[in-house]
Amino acid sequence: MKAPFSTYNDGLFDQLDLFIVATADMLPAADPSPFGVSLRWHIDPTRRSSKTFLDILQRLDALTFGPTGMPMDKWVFYDCAELPGFIVGFAIEAAALTADERQRLGVPDTYNGPVPLSMYIAIPMREPGVWFGHNLASLGRQLPGRPLSHLGTLTKVMALKTMRAIRNVGVTQWASPALHIHTKFGALELLTVWTPVHSFPASLTYAFPIDDLTLRVAAGDKTLSVSRPAPTDLIETDDSTLIALQRDLESGRRLLLCGPPIMQSSESPGAEPRRLAPIRSLT
Repeated sequence: MKAPFSTYNDGLFDQLDLFIVATADMLPAADPSPFGVSLRWHIDPTRRSSKTFLDILQRLDALTFGPTGMPMDKWVFYDCAELPGFIVGFAIEAAALTADERQRLGVPDTYNGPVPLSMYIAIPMREPGVWFGHNLASLGRQLPGRPLSHLGTLTKVMALKTMRAIRNVGVTQWASPALHIHTKFGALELLTVWTPVHSFPASLTYAFPIDDLTLRVAAGDKTLSVSRPAPTDLIETDDSTLIALQRDLESGRRLLLCGPPIMQSSESPGAEPRRLAPIRSLT
C-alpha cells in the first residue's frame, strides 16, 4: 500500500499493512479504509485461529514495556483490550522476516500469517466517539535493520482514524518517550499531573480533540499546519512540583501541556538532567 498523504515515513506504507483486532460485534464500528488505506487483516479474538497472532502481539507488548515493568498479562489483553475495544497496527508477512527477527518476536517456524510490529489499543468510553488509549507499542527501535522511524506516531494516527475518534483520552508517564508522540497531536488538556492510584504516580492523564487536520499534521503532512498555544510556564516534573500542581487541578485550575518536556542539564555535577514541561494555564 502507499502512503495516503505526505508523512514522516512514507516507506512504512510500502513495506507494511494494517491489521485490526476486534470482535465481530465491534468490527462494524471501525472505518475499514482509514484515509483510503485498507485494513488488510482482521483478527477476531474469539476465534482459536487467532491465538498465534495474539501471542506475538503479547510478545510485542513485552518487548516494549517489559523493561519498564508494565507488561500486560494475557487476561488483561483479552478482558480489557481485545474484547471491549480495538487494536490497530502495522504488520508484515512472516515470510518477510529474517530468522533472527522471527526468533526475537517469538514467531513459530510453522506460522506464515501476519506478524504485528506495532499496535495502538483503545477502549470506547461512555461518550460516542471518545476513546481511551490503553497502549501504544512499536518495534521501531528493536528492529534497527528496518526503516521503521515514526512507526509509533503513524500507528496512533491510523488507529484513531480507524476508530472514528473525535476525542482521545490517555495516560502516560512524564519520563516516557511516548509523551513526545502524544504531543504531536496538539496541546493536551491535563486531567491529572500526579496520579497516585496508578502503579506509577508520576503519570499524567490527558485529552485532546481529533479531526482529520489534527491527524494529518501529527503524521507529518508538511502541506498542512495548525496553530498551537504558547506555554506560559516551564514546570519541573519532579514529584513535589507535580503533587502541588495536582492540588491546583483539583481546585479547578485548567492546564494544557503545549509540547514535549524539555531536557535541561542540571547545575549540580553528576545530577540527573531536569525535565521541564511547557505548560499553559487557562485559569
